[in-house]
Amino acid sequence: MKRVLAVLICLVLLAGCFQFEKKETTKKHIGVWLSYSEVNAMLDGDFKTEFQKLIRNCKTLEIKNLYIHIRAFGDSLYKSKYFPLNEKVKKYDFDILKYVTTLCHKNGILVHAWLNPYRISTKTQNVDEISTESPAYLWQRDDITDNDKNVCFSDGIYLNPAESEVRRLILNGVREVVKNYDIDGIHYDDYFYPTQSEAFDKASYDTYIKTTQNPLSLADWRRANVDALISGTYNAIKFEKESVVFSVSPAASISNNFENLYADVVGWVKNGYVDVIMPQLYFGFEYPDEDFKFSNLLNAWKELSNQNEKVKLIIGLAFYKAQPTLSADITEWQENDDIIARQVDLIENDDKADGWIYFSYSSLFSEAEEFKNQRKNLKERQ
Repeated sequence: MKRVLAVLICLVLLAGCFQFEKKETTKKHIGVWLSYSEVNAMLDGDFKTEFQKLIRNCKTLEIKNLYIHIRAFGDSLYKSKYFPLNEKVKKYDFDILKYVTTLCHKNGILVHAWLNPYRISTKTQNVDEISTESPAYLWQRDDITDNDKNVCFSDGIYLNPAESEVRRLILNGVREVVKNYDIDGIHYDDYFYPTQSEAFDKASYDTYIKTTQNPLSLADWRRANVDALISGTYNAIKFEKESVVFSVSPAASISNNFENLYADVVGWVKNGYVDVIMPQLYFGFEYPDEDFKFSNLLNAWKELSNQNEKVKLIIGLAFYKAQPTLSADITEWQENDDIIARQVDLIENDDKADGWIYFSYSSLFSEAEEFKNQRKNLKERQ
């Protein structure tokens, strides 16, 4: 009898181990982006109450990764040596980012600090209208003319990707976050060069041409500048804390990234400059342009990710398109309330894709009928 009981116990234990192993190997990364406008809306109310609601919402869709916008326009959610504090944070007597990371970790959610490295303003080209503590303001309004070129203008104000002093500033900001907060990742989105105009960084390129024997073309030079930031960010993170993940979320088209945004996503993957590549595949299955149909985009990024198995592929999904505004989207998204659910099914059943992330939080949990229907289909497939 004892022998029979022992055998049964072993079988139960083995079955339990098998189920655990199976669950772990099939579990995908599920995340959501919390944009600066959504963060600011929470700050306008009672931040703790709003953020606790976010935690509850995330649990309903098994979301285990929060990508929170901590610096969108050169201002910060935390007290920084390098960037001015977000104006809306100043009314609070506690550390917003520390609160976020602590509460998320208590609830099994990882926190990825989302930064826009270059953008300062999209509303003005007048530096006198931005914070006097902004590095862009300080560089433009000090008595040193040589550092004026650290700031560029194109329907807004941007830090200059070409300048080493700018890269040092951005990397110092990254190191500061990794050192001082228990974050799980650093995240950049798809904003790199804001224009193709030669005038944007002419002073820097002219200096480069004069001081280089065999200079690169303007396009290749710009790509090299962005590469320097991406690879530098990866190294800065890993020097401070190896376990912190570096992810970048480029636009959907691999060629458009390369040609128009000067973002060589192919090189980043091949060279291992990132831990995760997270393309924004914000299109349906029936999009009019064949190259932008969701399945075709997914296949293109899978093919790219095959070139370096160490770089994970996580797919950005456009939950906001449940209320479409572009003519190319309207028919498909209005007639189908299961597009996101079908996209998730594709990703979950594909061993080449490591997960997905929703843009964005407010759309995902909106009470508008279109969003509720898409969300209902997502929940039904869980």
